[in-house]
Amino acid sequence: MQVAPVVSVFLALVALAAGDEAASSLRGGRPVAEAIGNDTTSAADETHAALAGLDVAAAPFNDSDSMAQDMADMMGLARNLSTASVSEGEAEDSLESMLLMRGGWARGGDKVVGNGHGMESISSRNVGYYNKGMYAARGRCGGPHCALITNPAGHRSVHQFHIHFVHFGGYGASLKRRLEKRVCGRGGWHGGGLPCHGKAAFFRGFPGVFSKAMSAGGIRHASVVAWPSSCGGRGTIVEVAYGCSIEHQIRGDYNRRYR
Repeated sequence: MQVAPVVSVFLALVALAAGDEAASSLRGGRPVAEAIGNDTTSAADETHAALAGLDVAAAPFNDSDSMAQDMADMMGLARNLSTASVSEGEAEDSLESMLLMRGGWARGGDKVVGNGHGMESISSRNVGYYNKGMYAARGRCGGPHCALITNPAGHRSVHQFHIHFVHFGGYGASLKRRLEKRVCGRGGWHGGGLPCHGKAAFFRGFPGVFSKAMSAGGIRHASVVAWPSSCGGRGTIVEVAYGCSIEHQIRGDYNRRYR
């Protein structure tokens, strides 16, 4: 989830709810009331500016919900928060909790977090929601040195759906080169010699990653890795690895003693 633009909209709504001038930021943990009293940007201008900078493709809005309803909910939360001294962290936590409840994605460290337990939560009916999570992760790390990673049940320590976005290490660089040699300029899925008896395919642009992964077969017990900006920047490699995790090898911090 792109927290900063959404929080900017939210903070402008706090100011609107208070009937005062908007705070452009709560950086430094200032109370809402103090921030509102000390800034001079109008609430309307702040809201419009924040909305203009919002990447809707990665924003945490569900297909079944309208943006108007989400904004109305944020306004209600803003009214409640505008009457108290609330730190930036508390405001972001409240906002992220609301967005998760509405089917959104929140950032937590080097991952984006969504609803569901893990890969076993994805089905043909809800795969669009999880595709949006990959879009949000790519918004955090979408260059040629990035990998977006999920782990299957039995190979993860957190049982809340999350997608890691990482800048890969030496193993990740080597694996990406192997994948590019195998799939760039070729259609379909290709396996043989890939980690965990896996397979990979190239797709132009940045597709619905989990939808594409499902076309390779079942992914309930699989790790799915998206490699954006692959094949000379022309598209994305989607890799499926079965019954294992290669997250820490890709990161470059793998230690056999802790696995």
